[in-house]
Amino acid sequence: MAGGAPAVWPPVAGAGAGGAFAARCLGAVVENRSLGSLVWLTLEVPGWPGAVPGQFAMLQARDSGCFLGRPLSVSAQYGEVVSFMIAPIGEGTRELCALSVGEQVWVLGPLGNGFDLDLLTAGPGRTVLVGGGVGAAPFPLLLSALAARYQQTPPPADAPKPEVLVLLGFRDASQACGAGPLAGAAEELEAAGVSCPGEVATEDGSIGRPERVTETMWRQVRPGDRLAVCGPWPMIEGVAKVCACIPDVQVWYSLEAGMACGVGSCHGCVVTLADGSRARVCREGPVFSSAALFDRGCFDAPAGGAS
Repeated sequence: MAGGAPAVWPPVAGAGAGGAFAARCLGAVVENRSLGSLVWLTLEVPGWPGAVPGQFAMLQARDSGCFLGRPLSVSAQYGEVVSFMIAPIGEGTRELCALSVGEQVWVLGPLGNGFDLDLLTAGPGRTVLVGGGVGAAPFPLLLSALAARYQQTPPPADAPKPEVLVLLGFRDASQACGAGPLAGAAEELEAAGVSCPGEVATEDGSIGRPERVTETMWRQVRPGDRLAVCGPWPMIEGVAKVCACIPDVQVWYSLEAGMACGVGSCHGCVVTLADGSRARVCREGPVFSSAALFDRGCFDAPAGGAS
């Protein structure tokens, strides 16, 4: 790895896929690839314990001009090689997107609570992934994890073929390049005997239908489906309004939030839950159930059938 021996700080609260504690260490860039207006940044991270789909890491360029790291969903992992999908929208993310192969990055992670594969695959309904913009970031890893699960425990031969539906919404064709990394993971699912159809929409109609992903949901989501959702808060609210009108739909949301520490100490990412209590997105989240976030009765059916 470039830069000599890795620098590792003591463990912090937060556990990876194997239950190991997260640590802050120096990783090195092994790939920086454009995905239209997004960037696919791949790092070699010594001692990476493996993330649960939906977990995140705090990333900061080693020679950063920013005081704080940036929270980014883990998009893919192969041993100690970890990838992130990034939208260069601020100083910190622009620094990360400008890094060259061999340059170093501080990595703190994996952090937070991810998606529960048992809940997403329970029952007869479909698993549906709904992402908006860079909210597609956690889904390549989630699709790969679902593929590994079905490979290890195939459905009974006389059972209906399982289906994982992917619904993605983007601003335009350039941002829609963020759907690319999901294609390979979808092929893994197909190889495991799981159907994995998908639909991509853009707001300007340059790719797919000219609509938001919440409008796509009205045509695609069925009673009994189980949804994993990630995107900006207005999209989250729109998804909740749609799902409140469809019976027997279960939803888990991965929230986007600005964070300072990423480990629950600063309370800078606190959200108010449906019962009035408060939760830290970085610690209790970023994945929350619909029941935790929303009172199902708080939404009226939107006029015209679209959020």
